[in-house]
Amino acid sequence: MLKRKAAIGDILEIKTPAGLAYLQYTHEPPSMGALVRILPGLYLGRPKDFTDLSRQRELYFTFYTLEYALPKLETEIVSHQPVPDWAKSFPMMRHSNGANIWIILRGDTRLTLENLKRAQKYTELTPDLARLSIISLWSHPLLVKRLAQGWTPERAEELRLNEKEIEKMLASHRKTSSNQSVRHYLYFREKANAEKAAQWFRSQGFSVDVLLGGDNENWLALVKHEITDNQHDFEKLREEMEILAEQMNGEYDGWEVAV
Repeated sequence: MLKRKAAIGDILEIKTPAGLAYLQYTHEPPSMGALVRILPGLYLGRPKDFTDLSRQRELYFTFYTLEYALPKLETEIVSHQPVPDWAKSFPMMRHSNGANIWIILRGDTRLTLENLKRAQKYTELTPDLARLSIISLWSHPLLVKRLAQGWTPERAEELRLNEKEIEKMLASHRKTSSNQSVRHYLYFREKANAEKAAQWFRSQGFSVDVLLGGDNENWLALVKHEITDNQHDFEKLREEMEILAEQMNGEYDGWEVAV
């Protein structure tokens, strides 16, 4: 369905390193890009029917540079479905003023000084407020990155701090000549799955040890590699590890720098 102009209700397919993602075009605000709702799940192949998926609750809404992505074939319209009743009105969203204050606005509210003064303001987010979508316009590359890493409004701060930590690590590495490496911890219930994961990582040039975990029940695949100077490569590797662990009924439990 190679359309070059989207209509409200269109389902869009996005290719990410972690699988195919789907979103629905719901609104055309007066001052931002297209408002889309991010549908749950990442897929190895395109679903045959989008009726059930389009009826599911979205993970969140975001503004997207759709008018540029479609002509460049960065996204493709694969279906057209009715917008669910709860998503027909502009959602309530949150906006940060950069001073640890969150402002709650409808998605079609212009971010003028007058509107910002009148809006509700919070210095702390309750769980319900943390789930509100964040007012932000995403380019296609940023959307792909967020989809692949499982970004949600609730995890936004956690992921932001994680990215800062990675950047600090890379900056430190660039300033020192010491041999530093990174250790990744992947845990599996079955030793066979830990060995399979280790075999795959060794085939990619990584050093891996398979050990019984500290709980004496789960098995640890300890993956080690030299620090990369590219944050994007590091994040992509970490995402691949998370996906591989999940596919083998395991869990990726983070990383640390070792000297």
